[in-house]
Amino acid sequence: MRRRRVWARPVATLAAAVTALLGPALTAAPAAAAPAAGTSTLAAAPAAGASAVTASATPTIGTQGAATPDGGAGARTAPSPEPTGSAADAPDRATRNAAAEGLDVEITDIGPAVLRPGQRLTVRGTVANTTGKDVASPEALLRVQRSTPISRSTLQRWLEPDSVFATVVVARHELPAALPAGSSATFMFDVAPEELSLGEGASAWGPRGIEVAVDDASGTADEDGRDRSFMLWYPDIAIEPTPVGVLAPVVPTAAERTRALTDGTDVATAAAQRLVPLLGALDQPGVTVAVDGMLLTPGAGAMPDADGGPGVAPATSAPTAAASPTAPDSPPPPEPPAAARSGPAASPAAADLLGAITALTQDGREVVALPWADADVTALAHAGREDLLVAAQERSAAAATAAGLEVRSDIAWPAGSLPDQETADLAAATGAAAVVLPSTSLTPEQALTYTPAGRADLPVDEGGEALPAVLVDERASAVLAGQLLPRLNAADGDITDLDALAVRQLLLADTAVIARERPNDPRPLMISLPRSFHGSPESVSGALAALATAPWVTPSAVSDLAGADAPTLARSPLPEKEVGRGEVGAGLLNRMAGTLARAESFGAITADSDALLAPYAAVLASALSVSWRADPDGREALVDDVRSAVGDLDSKVAALPSSTVNLINSSARIPINVRNDLDVDVDVQVMLTPTDQRLQAPEPVPLTVPADSQATAHVPVRAVGSGDLPVEVQLLTPQGRDVGTPTELQVRVRADWENVGTAVVAGVLVVMLVAGIVRTARRGPRMEQGTMPDPEE
Repeated sequence: MRRRRVWARPVATLAAAVTALLGPALTAAPAAAAPAAGTSTLAAAPAAGASAVTASATPTIGTQGAATPDGGAGARTAPSPEPTGSAADAPDRATRNAAAEGLDVEITDIGPAVLRPGQRLTVRGTVANTTGKDVASPEALLRVQRSTPISRSTLQRWLEPDSVFATVVVARHELPAALPAGSSATFMFDVAPEELSLGEGASAWGPRGIEVAVDDASGTADEDGRDRSFMLWYPDIAIEPTPVGVLAPVVPTAAERTRALTDGTDVATAAAQRLVPLLGALDQPGVTVAVDGMLLTPGAGAMPDADGGPGVAPATSAPTAAASPTAPDSPPPPEPPAAARSGPAASPAAADLLGAITALTQDGREVVALPWADADVTALAHAGREDLLVAAQERSAAAATAAGLEVRSDIAWPAGSLPDQETADLAAATGAAAVVLPSTSLTPEQALTYTPAGRADLPVDEGGEALPAVLVDERASAVLAGQLLPRLNAADGDITDLDALAVRQLLLADTAVIARERPNDPRPLMISLPRSFHGSPESVSGALAALATAPWVTPSAVSDLAGADAPTLARSPLPEKEVGRGEVGAGLLNRMAGTLARAESFGAITADSDALLAPYAAVLASALSVSWRADPDGREALVDDVRSAVGDLDSKVAALPSSTVNLINSSARIPINVRNDLDVDVDVQVMLTPTDQRLQAPEPVPLTVPADSQATAHVPVRAVGSGDLPVEVQLLTPQGRDVGTPTELQVRVRADWENVGTAVVAGVLVVMLVAGIVRTARRGPRMEQGTMPDPEE
């Protein structure tokens, strides 16, 4: 493993002190004969009584509590191969290493991952001369620890650059005649097990630290460098294997959720590029995958578009898994079930992600459905919102059923390093059969000389029964994720990045030491990846594949570990309540509830309110995600965006303004036009609210407005006076709640004009009648021609 700094610059004072203590013994040892140039072979054994450079004088506590040096159990008393160095060169080498920048040495391959009898150990690597000086006679030495580390702390201390251990040189390799400044070269060691003198007994198996050191054999150059790692030795013995489970989250990060909203796509599409290769790497025995239920529904989590539908980008524009890096030797994911592919605008990337999840279930891997959006169980417990957690669980279960997947939904995995009793109680109350917690949350009350079992029982309020807890080992989990945590009680607190080889070998070594701590007491070990894992899928795949075939490991699912008996071990109880940084609070939950209620109210005017409401509810539910703890501002912005989007719905259904209406009758019907910009029909009630009692509109009028169209409602009114009156036009749901965009109408009321006009017309008619009668009377009776009487008569 190569760190950020060059390996093993032993401090000159420490080397000088070691030399002062052991000088006589070291100087008495005759120099061993070097092998022929250009060979990789076992060095000649020293004379009797010679000693390698000793380990640190600080003792460690062994399995049975005895203080032993770092050599520990399994150290051989037979003469060993060539010691690490001699008294003559120790101070000089320490001084050179402290003063020089050093060569850049890197071990690139160790094979096999676990060495068995009859197999040869091969170690390959590179050395680069970055010092600016030529190295005349570069030589590589392969050193191996004389004994197996007896504790995890001792194991990790081997990787510290300044640590000193008892080692032996088992092979030499001469590089090209010279290593000019700026050039590089490769090396390879090929050593048989018998040349390593590892032993065959039960005490000999396990990890051994190996070191490749390169320096100038001619002694003319001051530069040297080294790199360290581990080899694993397992002879023909039988031991009780340790149950080891791996829990891997398949959940979107806060950044991926934000990108989905920004790009107008769904969460599965945004996260697929990272998660599809990871799923291929997780297809290993003993791996349990915890999946966010949102990923099982393509199209979920996208902000709805302007028409109220899911705002998913076109499928042709979405990235596909083929364009993403894939895990080595992983077969293409199978087609997801037809029911799952029928979702709205499912992109190829989202379909590939669902197909990869489906492949795990078909291969017999255990899959756990997390609550929808990986809801923050702890935050909901603190807010007293059991209803929200139950809704998230039911939504995930329904998504799994729709996708045709058989998954577990009774494993609770709260986030954060501060779980508390309220969280455990809520998990039990909502049907959890087991809960996954960090091992640091339930520390043993007494100091132990071994790694305790990753199982405990938690007392919970519901029924007084114990809730099985599976405890995640923090240090082994960090290794799988590609990081080495600082050693306990170490002065250097830096976190070191690990390459794929270091991850594989260190994880094997760590689990082997745990098994060796109590060989007859196999204890469950739980390892997990972080929810925001962005490491190499290839590194994870290689480590898990090696771990699954290690003879001291039994790959186990989370449910297997949860079903194991918890040891009788006094542990510190969980705190009653511990609020972590970034938790969602009650205030934001209330705002979310108000936004959802507003969306529900608007949905009531459509024939299928659930279809319109679902996209908003899904996006809003994602604000409960654990991932937002890393970005509380992003969560606030998400809730505000949904609130704004729901508010924009009102602009899609609007009462249209019109010119002034003249009303001269005491009763009439005023036409009101309503526009619907949605792609579904809406049923509204049109209500007029006059600002003056001179105009009354007693009841609203129901109106159906077709999609992308307009319709007119004729609202009856009654006038009891005259005047120019503003009238508010409101749209209501069938339940009488405000909806849509209102408008204002100006009505000119002249209700008495009708009576005055009638009277005038009646008066005119009466006058005309009277005038006709008078005229007729004055003219007398009118006689027809030819009817004049004879004068003589």
